[in-house]
Amino acid sequence: MTTTDTIAALALAVAVVAAVAAFGSWRAAHNANGAAQTLSRGPPGLLSHNAIEITASLRNDNPHRGDGPQLAGTPTPEEVRAHIWGPWKFSADGRDDTGRTVAPQQLMIGEWTRYGLTPTSPPLWSATNVDEWHRDYANEPVRLCITVRSKGSEWIVPLEVPVTIEGTS
Repeated sequence: MTTTDTIAALALAVAVVAAVAAFGSWRAAHNANGAAQTLSRGPPGLLSHNAIEITASLRNDNPHRGDGPQLAGTPTPEEVRAHIWGPWKFSADGRDDTGRTVAPQQLMIGEWTRYGLTPTSPPLWSATNVDEWHRDYANEPVRLCITVRSKGSEWIVPLEVPVTIEGTS
């Protein structure tokens, strides 16, 4: 999958979250699919929401990374936790300094949005080179946390977007 395909897949995933949220109650009642059940959770009265605010973030699936003893000359726990330990980071306008989170966006129910992505690099303190890093993360999913807010309610949808990088072994 090329970078363009990955960006398109991520845009599709965000659109799916918005669309599924619009009819989440109906979907949960009619579909036993585990992924649909996860995406269909939302506040009561969701169908009456005309607009939502979404924030897309890359999940930190190991919040305890960096908690070990710190030796002189090693990165701080904050530096270790701030690094994106995955294949992609956001390159879209409105992203934070690390590329982990994109600024909130207002969407009408059924609308979709697209986010740019760029490959990550190994941490500066690592002996791993960029080619090894990309090989290690080839075919790993992009793990997202989509936070949706509307009419004083908030819900979080964890999402994994599968990615296959062509030409890797």
